[in-house]
Amino acid sequence: MLKQLLFIILIGFTIASCSTKRHTTKQNTTKHKPQLRTEKVEPKKQQKKVSRKHKLEVHYKKYKAVPYKYGGTSMKGFDCSGFVQFTYKHLFKVNLPRTTGLMLREGVPVSKSKLRIGDLVLFKTSKRYRHVGIFMGNNLFMHVSTKKGLMKSNLNNPYWLKRYLASRRIF
Repeated sequence: MLKQLLFIILIGFTIASCSTKRHTTKQNTTKHKPQLRTEKVEPKKQQKKVSRKHKLEVHYKKYKAVPYKYGGTSMKGFDCSGFVQFTYKHLFKVNLPRTTGLMLREGVPVSKSKLRIGDLVLFKTSKRYRHVGIFMGNNLFMHVSTKKGLMKSNLNNPYWLKRYLASRRIF
């Protein structure tokens, strides 16, 4: 009987220990109010994203007086592909090849009706020569002319319509 009594006590302790609830102290979950700053805090300057159109217009105005120079890639003079290469490098941090023929292979083809500002427009001006410019919107493109230097022309001009070759989207 003593064994039975000990057995019951042991079972009682075992059951009692399993059902014992632990009492935990409840942590204060209320959020503390932030302390108000007394010093003046300067707002961060937000950089406005400048549109591609604006960048190209400013660039055009800056270099409009630069003359045509065969093989030119600087302020002393540009040829068409030299100017496009220079523009993409300085405005968009994009390295393009030096020649119009190689630019014709860059990016992805885009139809003339789907042109976006900054796309390349390419022309075949003779059996041997090609010409390149940068689309500016409203059927205008900027390019370097042998006679007038940097200028804007209309894609719908009969001269350019007849010689249009392709358009390429670089970004």
